[in-house]
Amino acid sequence: MARKDGFYLEWHGLDELIEELEGMEREFEKNIQQGMKKYSTLAEEGTRALAPRDSGDLESSMTLKIPYIEGSKIVGGIGSNLAYALRRHEEPYRYGIHDKYDNGVKFPNYYVYGKGRRTLQKPSWRGEKPGRKYLERAIVATEKDFVKIMADALEQTLRGRRY
Repeated sequence: MARKDGFYLEWHGLDELIEELEGMEREFEKNIQQGMKKYSTLAEEGTRALAPRDSGDLESSMTLKIPYIEGSKIVGGIGSNLAYALRRHEEPYRYGIHDKYDNGVKFPNYYVYGKGRRTLQKPSWRGEKPGRKYLERAIVATEKDFVKIMADALEQTLRGRRY
């Protein structure tokens, strides 16, 4: 409405808007949590695909802690309960060609630059070859997926609201 000295604006329904925004917050938390579950499953897939394989124990020991809301954050994780999982992740490659000894049996030239034959036979995943830093590389390889999944969660929240 125009007045002599300028414009006068009046907003009706502020309480309803606040109520709508509070409902949106709950919906957004739900959508983000679902998005985190989806992303965590993808990251777990990548971690298993990139983990070194000798006996297969490391791959099969990977567990996903389903994300859940804790206060103002969403908590979840991927990991292994095997004692050597961290060592396999962090240890630098052993250069050269080395034999493998397992239960008194010698496998000549089994390790090539720190990777065993079974690891070398695994297919690549999103352009990454299996080996060390398997968890870190799975996360880096899925960064764009994370951004898209979170954007989709926000879009789904906004689409579910009528203005």
